[in-house]
Amino acid sequence: MERNYLSFERNTIRKKWRGRLPIALIFPNTYPLGMANLGFLSLYESLNSYKEIVCERFFFESSPEARSLESKTPLEEFPIILFSVPFEGDFVNILSILLKGKIPLNPIERAQTVIGGGVALWSNPEPLSLFFDGFLLGEWEAIEEKAIPLFLEFAVNKKKLLEALNFLDFFYSPFHFGKRRVKLAKADPLKKPLLSKITSSKAEFGGSYLMEVSRGCGRGCRFCLAGFIYRPPRGYSTEVLLERAEEIPLGSKVGLIGLEFVDREEIWKLGEFLLQRDVTLTFSSLRVDALREDFLRLLRKTKSIALAPEVTTTRLKNLINKRVEEGEIIRTLESLRESGISKVKFYFIFGLPEETEEDLRHLATFIKSLLNRSLPYQFSFSFAPFVPKPHTPLQWAPFEGEKTLEGKISLLRRELKGIKNVKIDSPWEALKQALFARGDASLGTFILKLAHGEALKRVLGEIPQVERILRPPVEKDFAFPWDFIDTGVSKDYLFREWLRALEGKTTPPCNRQICKACGACKISY
Repeated sequence: MERNYLSFERNTIRKKWRGRLPIALIFPNTYPLGMANLGFLSLYESLNSYKEIVCERFFFESSPEARSLESKTPLEEFPIILFSVPFEGDFVNILSILLKGKIPLNPIERAQTVIGGGVALWSNPEPLSLFFDGFLLGEWEAIEEKAIPLFLEFAVNKKKLLEALNFLDFFYSPFHFGKRRVKLAKADPLKKPLLSKITSSKAEFGGSYLMEVSRGCGRGCRFCLAGFIYRPPRGYSTEVLLERAEEIPLGSKVGLIGLEFVDREEIWKLGEFLLQRDVTLTFSSLRVDALREDFLRLLRKTKSIALAPEVTTTRLKNLINKRVEEGEIIRTLESLRESGISKVKFYFIFGLPEETEEDLRHLATFIKSLLNRSLPYQFSFSFAPFVPKPHTPLQWAPFEGEKTLEGKISLLRRELKGIKNVKIDSPWEALKQALFARGDASLGTFILKLAHGEALKRVLGEIPQVERILRPPVEKDFAFPWDFIDTGVSKDYLFREWLRALEGKTTPPCNRQICKACGACKISY
C-alpha cells in the first residue's frame, strides 16, 4: 500500500498464513472510503472469524503494485479474490487493480478465482461479466453458510469450486456457465446487527465504530436503488440493539447506519443508551421528518449532519415520491440552534425527468432564503446529476445527457453566484455511471480501454447501441440487461410506480403487516 494505514487503526486483525486459506478482499476505491463502508468491513471481519481463513484487504491506490494492507503480499498469491463493490463508478478501478496485480483479465488464463459482490453488482453485473469468474448476489448473512464450506474445500481447484458454487441460486457465472435467472439472497429476519470493530482515524468517518440499526427503506423514493433492492425493510428489537451496543467501548464515536426507522422507540432507546456510555453519535444522512424532539436529544454531541431533500418543487417531489417540505427543514434547523451542531450539508439531484429551468431556479431561491435566515451553521450544498438505476421505477427514465446537464450546471452556477461551499458533480462522471449501471456485456471493451487510460470522450463512440442503454423504450416488457435478477420486487410493480411518477401521484411507505403490493414480502428467502 502507498501509506502505512495500519498505524492509524485500532483492533486490526493480524493472522499468520501457515495452514490457512488466503483470501484477498478488495474495495475498489480509496482506503478512507473503504474503511467507512460497513458492508466491506463486516465481510472482512466475518471471513477472518474462520480459523481456516486469513483474509487481507486491498484498496485502490496510486502505487504501481497491488499488495495487501496487512502483509504486503502480492495479489497474485491469493487463490480467491473477492471484490466488494458498492458503486458503479468504481468499475474501471476493478480492472486497474487486477492489471496492477498481474492477474489475467481473461478468466480462462488465470489460476485465481475472482468473484464479485456488493450492491452495484447485485444490481447489474453484466458490464463486468467478461472479467469475473462469478458473482455472489445478495446479503452475506444469507450466503455465508453455503459459500464458505465450498471455498475451504475447493479453493485450490478452481473448476470444482465454480461448479459447486453454480448450484447455488444466488451465484451467477455467465462466463463459465451462461446466463440464467438468479435470486438475490436476503436475510429475513435479521438476527444480529452488523457492527464493525476495526476503526481508523483515516477513515471517512474518522475513527468511528459503525453499527447497523435497520436495513432497507420502505419510503419508496423512486430514484433510489437501495430502497428497492433491499426490500423488504427489516429492523431489530430494542433488546437486540442494546445487546450489540454493549460491545462498543465507553467514550467511542459511533456511526449509526440504516436510519429508516429513526423515529421508532428502538432508536431512541439505543441512542440514549449510547449517550450514557459517553458515546458521540454520527449519521451519514438524516430524514428531516424524523428530527422530532425526542430524536434531537441524541444529537447533543453531534457536530455535523447531512440532509437530503433532493428537490424543492412539489411536482418533482411527487415524481420521486419524496415529500420534504421547506418549512419543515427551516423548523428543524431552528430547533437545532442549541444542539451544538455547527455544519449542515444538503444533497440535491438535478436532471430528473420533466425537470425545467424553473425547478432549478426554485431550488436556488430556497438556498438563498435559507442563507438569509442567519442560522448558526456552516452550510454546504452538493448537487448530483440524476442517474436512472436498475430495479427502480425510474429505470425507464432517460439519462438526460452530458450537454443538457452542462447547461443546467451553468444555470445553477449563475443562480448561486457568490454562495460558498457549492459542489456540483461532473456530468461526464454521471454519464459513465449511467453506462456502467445500465449496460450489458458489450460494455466490457469500453471499461477495459478506460482502465488502460484512454479518454472517456475518445472511446464513447465505440459503445454499441449507446442510445438504447441511456434512453430505453418506455415499455413495460422492454428487456433490460438486469431482468434475470430476481430482487423480490416485481417488474409490474416498478412499472406501475413509473406511471404514477409521471402522473404526479405519491405512494405511501411500506407497511409489512398490511401490504404485499411490490412482491418482496411474498418471497421466502
